[in-house]
Amino acid sequence: MNLPWDSIFGPTKNVWCSKPNQWHIAGGSSGGSCVAVASGMCVAALGSDTGGSIRNPASYCGVVGYKPTYGLLSRYGLIPLVNSMDVPGIIAKTVEDVVTVLSVMIGPDENDSTCVNTNLDINSFQTDFSVDKCCIGIPEEYNCEGLSDEVKETWDFVANLINDFKGSVKKVSMPHTSVSIATYSVLNACEVASNMSRYTGLFYGYRSTNDHKSFESLITTSRLEALGEVVRSRILSGNFFLLRSNYEKYFMQSLKVRRLISEDFKNVWKSNYDFLVTPTTLTTAPLLSEFKSLDNRTQCATQDYCTQPANMTGCPAITIPVKLSNNKMPISIQIMASNFDDIRLLQFANWLEKKLQFSQIHL
Repeated sequence: MNLPWDSIFGPTKNVWCSKPNQWHIAGGSSGGSCVAVASGMCVAALGSDTGGSIRNPASYCGVVGYKPTYGLLSRYGLIPLVNSMDVPGIIAKTVEDVVTVLSVMIGPDENDSTCVNTNLDINSFQTDFSVDKCCIGIPEEYNCEGLSDEVKETWDFVANLINDFKGSVKKVSMPHTSVSIATYSVLNACEVASNMSRYTGLFYGYRSTNDHKSFESLITTSRLEALGEVVRSRILSGNFFLLRSNYEKYFMQSLKVRRLISEDFKNVWKSNYDFLVTPTTLTTAPLLSEFKSLDNRTQCATQDYCTQPANMTGCPAITIPVKLSNNKMPISIQIMASNFDDIRLLQFANWLEKKLQFSQIHL
């Protein structure tokens, strides 16, 4: 929610900006973490991914961003935003660095009831990978309005590269993709409203230091001072959707559509597809001045179109950089796999990363 362009500390500058007077956004909400990795300040960083908050800035900053299967890593310690979608994730320059960090994070946690005790063995990760035994789906609905020509060309390039190495690449249909962003927006706002209700200043969260004559005044002032405009707008929207008169029409209907979106993914996996390859973002990192001119709803629609379906279904996803655009900004692609198939996802991403050799491009 504290995005790198409206944070209390000010906007975060993308390290790939080629001219001093150009200020491209780093993406969000884990933009600061991605900039730290991209600039070499650290080998890896952590973030939370609710609708693409790791993969989006990783794409813009030319680093690897990994969102694990929901339940694979403990959420204990995260400030809850959208409980049914929040996951901790990893940002690094290479897939192998992601695997190294994952090896110390993976495992059950009694402090998180959503953390699943799986038999996933991180030691089974291997650098040798046979793509010729894989079937990769290219979802037609991700070729949507707003997708830039350069990103589309990069997507096609990756599909052709996989095909050149004897991987089976086929187009697939995921018919409910077009309504996914609207569904996500409703569910996001509803859970934000619920989670943020604890920040009253009475027993939890920031408390205003002004003199107050009533509890109501204390709560109102504390929330007004502590919560930014974007957070307050989502709380307002969520409370509207959760009104008794709107509950069935918005919240329950969104839950039903979410199930249909999940079925789209399940149908793909049942059809023996191993992975889905899509764009991560519709464009390269825009200029801060251009992005700030958009309202928050449009910003989310622009940034999260390709990423939030993975959060809606809980499946693992990773973004890896492919090449630089004509204006020297990174272009990335996203890979998704079925739930708890994280090891094979990382192996495929590592194989593709080695073929693309983006890490040899230096700032």
